[in-house]
Formats: sequence, C-alpha cells, structure tokens
Amino acid sequence: MSLRLRADFNGLFGKYLCLSHKDTCSDESGVEVVLRAGMEVTAFDEDSDEQGRPDNLIASGVVEPAVPGLVGHGSKWVLHIDEHGVRHESDVQ
Repeated sequence: MSLRLRADFNGLFGKYLCLSHKDTCSDESGVEVVLRAGMEVTAFDEDSDEQGRPDNLIASGVVEPAVPGLVGHGSKWVLHIDEHGVRHESDVQ
C-alpha cells in the first residue's frame, strides 16, 4: 500500500494534482511528510456518493517538482497522476 497524502482536488490540472505550496504535505493521519521527487503516493480528498456516504476521490502516481505553469499558481510539489486517473475509492474496491 502506498503512502496516502491529503490533497485538494480543486488543484487538478490535467495529469497533475497540486500536493503542496511548501515542502511538506499531510498524510491521512495528519502527520507532515517531507515531499521529494520520485515518491510513489496516493492522494485523496474527502468526497461522498449520491447517498451521502463517504467515498474519497483518489489518484496515484509519482511526486514531482511543480511544472513551470503551476509554479505561478504557488504549487511547489505535484502528483503526476498515473494511467488510472482520478477515481472514487469505491471504483477500486
């Protein structure tokens, strides 16, 4: 199981998801994790299904320094999302 990091999926730009505007990001327990290039992680954001039950959005991939176009938005680290894209946790269970 890969490391799970909290992310705001409003920061989704194509195949990149902004993870942080600083050098750290919170994991699912609230612990600050120092980000570095090449980390394989799963990002998640709290969401719910049509009945209001929790069903987090998730995306897996590799951590990279923010691409030039996103640095202007304040991003420092991004998730380069893998071929599975963004999905709900219920889609993979």
